[in-house]
Amino acid sequence: MFFRILYSSILVHLLYFGFVVNSIFSKKIRQALVDRSGLWKRYGAIPAKNGKKRVWFHVSSAGELEQAKPVIRLFEEHDKDIEVVLTYFSPSAKRPASKVTGTIFCDYLPLDTVNNAKKAVRFIAPDLVVFVKFDIWPNIVWEAKKYGARTALIDGTLHRSSKRYSNIFGQSFYNSVYGAIDLIGVVSESDLNRFMITAPKHSNVKIMGDTRFDQVAFRATNAIRSKKIPEHIIDLYRKEFTLILGSTWEADDKNILEPVEAMLDKYKKARVIIVPHEPEEKRVDNYLDRFSRFAPIRLSKMRVLGGDTRVLVVDEVGVLAELYMSGTAAYIGGAFSTGVHNVMEPAIMGLPVCFGPFYFNAPEAEDLMKISCAYSGNNTEEFSKIFNGFAGDVQKTKMLGLSASEYIKKSLGSDQRYYSELKALLRP
Repeated sequence: MFFRILYSSILVHLLYFGFVVNSIFSKKIRQALVDRSGLWKRYGAIPAKNGKKRVWFHVSSAGELEQAKPVIRLFEEHDKDIEVVLTYFSPSAKRPASKVTGTIFCDYLPLDTVNNAKKAVRFIAPDLVVFVKFDIWPNIVWEAKKYGARTALIDGTLHRSSKRYSNIFGQSFYNSVYGAIDLIGVVSESDLNRFMITAPKHSNVKIMGDTRFDQVAFRATNAIRSKKIPEHIIDLYRKEFTLILGSTWEADDKNILEPVEAMLDKYKKARVIIVPHEPEEKRVDNYLDRFSRFAPIRLSKMRVLGGDTRVLVVDEVGVLAELYMSGTAAYIGGAFSTGVHNVMEPAIMGLPVCFGPFYFNAPEAEDLMKISCAYSGNNTEEFSKIFNGFAGDVQKTKMLGLSASEYIKKSLGSDQRYYSELKALLRP
């Protein structure tokens, strides 16, 4: 009761004040506040249950939404008597969440005040509330329990530096929150240990894995079927060694473009597909100028006119997963700034991967390094060695790719485990 009063009367209002102040400087936060206009009117239009069970999934942003999708998909496929509601916190999830099939309602979560939590629970009328990864809102948890709904956390993650674990106040506060959650499903043994330190008396904390693996496998299957990239382009690059530069930023370019050029000079049949994280016209033009002696071609031009080039520059979004089918190895961007992007997609496609020094946001990147299917570099000299190693022994590179794919496939099945546990919580 002490923590509930403290949170509801002080902390949540400080949080809201912080959002308002930061909205002055952040377009993303400002958009989130604007988008919540008229929220209660939209909540009020949620249809009545009509005797069906209702599961409410909440995610923070687009990344956590990817983790929720495999479990939502199982409810959609197998349970016509169960309705799914989806809420999110960040505007980055707005567009992808609107495309998730099998939900009867999809919108922002209101600010977690006591009154807002009561209204949200009343409008949604959940039988089960499912949080994903770490975005747990205390008043929603407490009000859902008061309403009579069961609660669960899937893909639970608790980092070493998390205030929920690393200091006494955070541990005490979240012990009171976790105690109201019926099931805590965690990704790894280290997460389990940290949750048990924060909530030592909890009786239902289980290692159940990471549904990102299942979503990556689903996306890979769809990529093969999608035909977004013409088959003649995929076949062209599949015939020779092809390095995919996936989701790269300018910070990546400073460390990898020189080694890429040197590799192309040394291995005359080697090819490169450059996929910038944001294919702005200026960046695309810079790539075309930088590799002009290799007669580079834009993907949009190659789609229409065909042709052949050792350097393909991608000037559109949404095709990286499909392009991995044409690669032999991949460099994954982001690890020279905020953290490495998705290494699982190329791995399941059978590509060994490499990236910059900041990869600790992705445990799977560390796991792939342990089995020598992934490499980290800090500068041009190190990437020159990595790229030449890939191109110089293509057979070995392909074998490493097979090992990477096997690692991903062995990690599948978390979606089924979570689905079974959630179904059990719905039983009387």
